[in-house]
This record gives sequence, structure tokens and C-alpha cells, in this order.
Amino acid sequence: MTTVTYEHFGTLQNGQDVQCYTLVNRRGTKASFVDYGAAWMSFQRPSDTESLVLGCDTVRALETQTAFLGSTVGRYANRIAGGRCSLNGEILSLDCNEGDNHLHGGRVSFTHKLWQAEPTETEEGYPKLIFRVRSQDGENGFPGTVDARVEVVLTDDDQVRFEYYAQSDQPTIFAMTNHSYFNLDGRTEGHLDQHEFCIGADRFVDVDDTALPTGALIAVEGSEFDLRQWTPIAKALKSLPTDRLKRAGGYDHCYCFSDDGAMRQLGWARSKTSGVTLTCLSDQAGLQFYSGNFLAGVPYADGRSYEQFGAFCMEPGAWPDSPNQDGFPNVELHPDQTYRSTIVYAFSQD
Repeated sequence: MTTVTYEHFGTLQNGQDVQCYTLVNRRGTKASFVDYGAAWMSFQRPSDTESLVLGCDTVRALETQTAFLGSTVGRYANRIAGGRCSLNGEILSLDCNEGDNHLHGGRVSFTHKLWQAEPTETEEGYPKLIFRVRSQDGENGFPGTVDARVEVVLTDDDQVRFEYYAQSDQPTIFAMTNHSYFNLDGRTEGHLDQHEFCIGADRFVDVDDTALPTGALIAVEGSEFDLRQWTPIAKALKSLPTDRLKRAGGYDHCYCFSDDGAMRQLGWARSKTSGVTLTCLSDQAGLQFYSGNFLAGVPYADGRSYEQFGAFCMEPGAWPDSPNQDGFPNVELHPDQTYRSTIVYAFSQD
């Protein structure tokens, strides 16, 4: 049997109630989501000792954490320099919530909204959850009223599939992603010492000390960013041996793929301890690889928090600061268009 159940998760400070929805496949694998931020809170197979996804146990931790744990990110995922960009010859002034720059949609973003949730199932009988949200014209400086939808499916072979859709009544810029954190040894393991990674890209976006693009695309060949073969990163995270790693505090870089809309495998992670492999697939042109550089102190329960480098993110989406960078993929959304994107996280066991 596959099911979608839900229960009350808690009440936000503004009085809104948050619900937690749990999808269960025929293997007994469970994937849980909350409607606050349409956020992925846990993923656990019958053989796992704890969730492989980092989430929150209390609504207070969920509301106060600033790491975007599991959330659906928008209206623009990633950074925009100075919170300013041009659209149809006009300058947009966006909310700056990371110093002088815009990050992940601003202070009141998709992450901080209560989404409408609809439990259902697919034609194949897989459990499915549909999230919907509206972002009003002018919100955080973005033009156009946007209606966004995320459809989440848990398959019987332990794939979690995200389908993203959006429409706007005015020209705007738009890019969404999933910001889940993973530790394949369990969410509270606290380190990535037994993890190896592989990312099938030969270039990445060069960034400055504010994590904004310099405009250059750098070949991974011969560098610490060459993950085209299975590579452990624990030693590099402890020593930060190069200027680029030091500036970012670890890995927080966008790997570049063809902007052709083709569905492909972007990255892999595996644990030598648990034998779990995670494959990330998407039709997006970028993969932001983040090693949990600023995860220390992020709460998940009363008096309990995660640790630095205790998890990783693989976030398919737009390249950072795309609206301001010549030659970067187009992120404009017009009224006659529908934004579509797919992200899949597939779990397997050695």
C-alpha cells in the first residue's frame, strides 16, 4: 500500500498552523514534507537508522533556522548582485537579505510562505503531494503576480521527484530549486568523512569573496573542483587548501551544464559506511554544490543543532546572478510562457 498521511506539526508565531505530510511507498520508505516553505523534512527507508535528509523536529526550529532546510526556494534561487538587474530596459530593485545582495528570493520568499497542500496519487499508484503558492506583484521587488506549483512524488524505487511549474501575469525573472540537505549516514552524523562525490561537469562559475560571479567560467581540470571521478572532500574541508575554498568556507559553487533542457544525471554522492548512493538528476543548466559550510548552530529541535560540514546540498537551478551576466542562461519568465523544471533525487543501496 502507498499512502499520504498528515498531522499537525505546530503553530507559527503569526498563528498559522503548519501540517506535516508523509508519503509512504510500497517498500515502506517514508518522505515527509511540511507546508511551510513546501519543505522536505525527512527521508527514511526501513533499513535506515535515521533520516538521510536534514529537517526540523519542532515548528520553532523550522521558523527560526536560516539555512533554508529542505525548502522550495524562489522567486529567484541563488544570488543577485546588489539586488539589482535589468528587465526590458528597466532596473529592478530587489530585497537585499545577504548584505548588499539578494539571496533565494528575499526575506519574505517561498521559503517563508505557507503553501496550499493537496495529497493525491499518480496513475501508477505512487503517493503524490501538490503544493501551490501565490507571490503578489512587487513582492521583494519582483514584478508580476506569480502562481507557482510543486508536485512531489515518491516512487517505489525510492526516487523523490519534484516537478516545478509557474506562470506570471507580467514579465519577470524566475528560478526555483530544492534546498534539501543530505547526510547518507544519517542526519545527525555531523560530518561527511565517509562521503565521496562525483559531478559530471567540466566547468564551474568563478565567484568572488561575496559568492558572486566574476563572469568567468573555470575549467575543473587539475583543481579541487574536479569531481568528475569519485572524490572524497573531507580533507579539503578541514584544511581549505586553496583561496577559492577559503573564500567560500568550503564548497559553494555552481557547476555548469548545457542549457538545452535535457534531463540528465548531474551529480552523485555515496557513503562508504552506509553503502547508500544518491543520484541527482535534472533538466537545469546548473548544479550548486554546497558542503554545509555555515550549518553550525542551525537548530532542528530545542537545544539541538546541526554541525558545520554535517551535510551537503545538490541544488539544480539557474547560475548565480544570471540576469547580470552576459552569456549565462536566460531566467526571464513572460506571460505567454510556463516555467517548468524537474529535479529527481534517487536513492540506492550497494
